[in-house]
Amino acid sequence: MRKFLVLLLLLIISCAPKEEKKGKDWTVYYDLGMSSYYAKNYSEAVANFHRALQVNPNEPKIWNALGLTYTEVKEYDKAVKAFKKALELDPKYTEAKMNLGILYMRMKKYRLAIKYLKEAVKDEFFDKKHIAFFYLAKVYNQLGDKAEYVRYLEKAVNYNPMYIEAQIELAQAYEELGEYKKAEDIYKNLIENNLGNSFILYKLAQVYYKQGKINEAKKIVRKLLFEEKLTEDQREMVKKLLSDILIAEHVKLLEEELEKEKPKKEEKKKEIVKEEEKFYAVQVAAFSSLERAENFVKKLNELGLNYFRIQEVDGVFKVLYGKFKTKEEAYKAKEMLKNYNIYGFVVEVK
Repeated sequence: MRKFLVLLLLLIISCAPKEEKKGKDWTVYYDLGMSSYYAKNYSEAVANFHRALQVNPNEPKIWNALGLTYTEVKEYDKAVKAFKKALELDPKYTEAKMNLGILYMRMKKYRLAIKYLKEAVKDEFFDKKHIAFFYLAKVYNQLGDKAEYVRYLEKAVNYNPMYIEAQIELAQAYEELGEYKKAEDIYKNLIENNLGNSFILYKLAQVYYKQGKINEAKKIVRKLLFEEKLTEDQREMVKKLLSDILIAEHVKLLEEELEKEKPKKEEKKKEIVKEEEKFYAVQVAAFSSLERAENFVKKLNELGLNYFRIQEVDGVFKVLYGKFKTKEEAYKAKEMLKNYNIYGFVVEVK
């Protein structure tokens, strides 16, 4: 009995230090792996994370870090397995959900990306919610849903106004939508908070130019031309913008001069559209390019059908048949075209 107790005591003593050592070892390897990851030495990072897993295979943080590293080297299948393992060990590990969502976005698996990113933003204890909103916006942009793209960018910025990447992307989204004042406000806010750089100044000058604020745009561009840190490509962009600004300024001055030269009587004249200038036609097709519209008319002509014309409206090329004084005549022509399997609708042309 005494011999048994001695052996048991020795076993307890020998095991205790090992458990303590085991707890320290995985964190050491994990920290080394994270240092390598941030230094972009991904081979070394992967090796250290696997060493950490040999010591503690049930730590979700290690699997999440390994997933991030595999994502960077585009080992996407391995990254998916790593993130899923982290979530298997801890289903409430929100950062792993977000990272898996971002990974699925890169893999163009957008439904899965939305699923995991939306799960991440639901966690009120998650302190990186703004990043999840930002990548949700990117997913919707890839899907062509501009409304959701802007909505989630706005959420990302609202949750973290210091998230510069989201601020810049939101401003550029506003520019694409023609909402130049909103874009201007973002760029100005960044500059006022000492978060601006040469690129932000350039973008502000660009939105000033698009709004017709020529003097404000010119002032910024001239300042940028003396910026020593600009690359040659950046300097060329600035010069191109300055050239556009100077042309716009010249055109504006010319328009003002022409306006002054107009006789006063002419200013009072109102353009009257005569009734005979209006007519009705049958629209049979519409195309996004002139070439396609012309090819369609050519095919109709080959069938023996004439009297077609092409009208451009806001970049759309409409193919019209006939020129009728009344709607009734146009409707008769519409019915006639059905005999040739050509279907259209009556429109008023001015």
